[in-house]
Amino acid sequence: MASLNFKITGAAGEGIKSAGLILAKTAFRSNFSVHGYTEYPSLIRGGHNTFQVAYSDSDQTTPVIKLDLLVALTPEGLKVHQAETDDRTIVLTDQSKEKPFLHIPLLKLAKSAGGSVIHKNIVSLGASCFFLGLSLDTLLLSIKETFQAKGQNVVSQNQQAATLGFKYAQDNFIDKKLNSLTTPKTKTNQIFITGNEALALGAIAGGMKFYSAYPMTPATSILHYLALHQKEFKFVVRHAEDEIGVINMAIGASFAGARSMVATSGGGFSLMTEALGLSGVTETPLVVVLVMRPGPASGMPTWTGQGDLLFAINASQDEFPRIILTPGDPAEAFASSHLALNLSEKYQLPVVIISDKYLAESYFSTSKFETQFKNQRYGLTTPKASDEPFARYADSKSGISLRPLPGQPGGVHLANSYEHDELGYATETSTERIKQVDKRARKMLQVIKDPTLPQPILYGPESASTTLISWGSNKGVILEALTKLPDTNFVHLPVCWPFPTTGFNHLTQNSKKLVSVECNATGQLAKLIRQETGVKINQQILKYDGRPFFPSEIVAKLT
Repeated sequence: MASLNFKITGAAGEGIKSAGLILAKTAFRSNFSVHGYTEYPSLIRGGHNTFQVAYSDSDQTTPVIKLDLLVALTPEGLKVHQAETDDRTIVLTDQSKEKPFLHIPLLKLAKSAGGSVIHKNIVSLGASCFFLGLSLDTLLLSIKETFQAKGQNVVSQNQQAATLGFKYAQDNFIDKKLNSLTTPKTKTNQIFITGNEALALGAIAGGMKFYSAYPMTPATSILHYLALHQKEFKFVVRHAEDEIGVINMAIGASFAGARSMVATSGGGFSLMTEALGLSGVTETPLVVVLVMRPGPASGMPTWTGQGDLLFAINASQDEFPRIILTPGDPAEAFASSHLALNLSEKYQLPVVIISDKYLAESYFSTSKFETQFKNQRYGLTTPKASDEPFARYADSKSGISLRPLPGQPGGVHLANSYEHDELGYATETSTERIKQVDKRARKMLQVIKDPTLPQPILYGPESASTTLISWGSNKGVILEALTKLPDTNFVHLPVCWPFPTTGFNHLTQNSKKLVSVECNATGQLAKLIRQETGVKINQQILKYDGRPFFPSEIVAKLT
């Protein structure tokens, strides 16, 4: 496998993300596997922004620390990323004429194209494509697709800026061109997508009919994406006043029969926890997407972390069943939101999908998803007309009871936040309390055996001296690290609750050394594993600086 690693840096407002995404799409349209990763502070303007593009001729790629090409549009970029460069790195800038930097007059070329200072990023893309061996024609096509909504004049101006950058690098630095990758065969089944977009598409595939949210980084783009497509796919999107209103709207819509979903980050999820219990006690289906960022409180809004696992498993007061899905890549994200809507309705409980900023906002090349789905509805009933109240919470062997929709003759029942009897009437008797708690708890016996619930996945040899264990977005990075770690395998957990004890024990029974890999400070998965299986994981690789793991960091800890 061969790969190249590019990063563009600058201030907010300089089009760093747009430029990085254009280069990522250029590599993708050249049939490479591509990963795009963005970092930015929680500022509207200013601060230090980056967009990193790694692409390879293999089926998968992840960002790496060492850069092949760094574009620095500000002096800060030359300082901050010095440790990511070596003697082979091309550092392209107009901020310094000192060696070893390659000075390109970005502003001068931008103005020659009829542009202004904002077009420096596009000039740098043209030069970058020369150094990386990417096609100028493909770059110009990506530029056209990016700016065509703004009119042909804008498209032409940006294309001219890119062309001038390419030709300047070609005329002045022909000897600096990197060894370009061999272009892979054309891939017809690939898409380029973020984790949030994949979650949104999976929800549409799962028959979601109501989505409500209050903007909170890094979950906000789910709201934007679904709002853009609500008329096309015939569902309702509501931007509510706060996260408390969001989750209660969704519970109301679900009570009325619409498959419903909300998304937020840690602070918003904290506000939602009381209503999460309302979903639990009323047995109203609900899907919640929790896109993690570092905390506590407001934390680091635009960075990544995995500190909310145990919080999600235990959120809201007392005990009630829930499912926690932990997808590791866009394909699993798509499958998780589709599955969550089905499982939530089937078992009449809340399902929480845990993602993070890294998965949510990074771009991945992945295989196309299925486009046709026929979703079965669960638990709904049309009762016989009667003046008697309906036993909505009737005790059953499975713990699941039939659910009439509001307004149906014979389906009248109460649903509120209090403990209740079979008819929904509030109760404080010990016998009814025990009956309803046990009824709800029995659902998990069915969930654990559900054939659609993902099981732990083993990557690498069946037995190895070292077994890495992780969850969520660490998946791709660990798979890349495995290629450099002999006698090592990896157990990935796409579901963390109910904990898949049987599957986990089966995959790790012959492991000599277990190592957990997590983006939190306390090893939350390791704690959960010991709680549920009795297995103590003695070695943990933990990272909690707001940045995702890089493969080399995991390799360094194990060698």
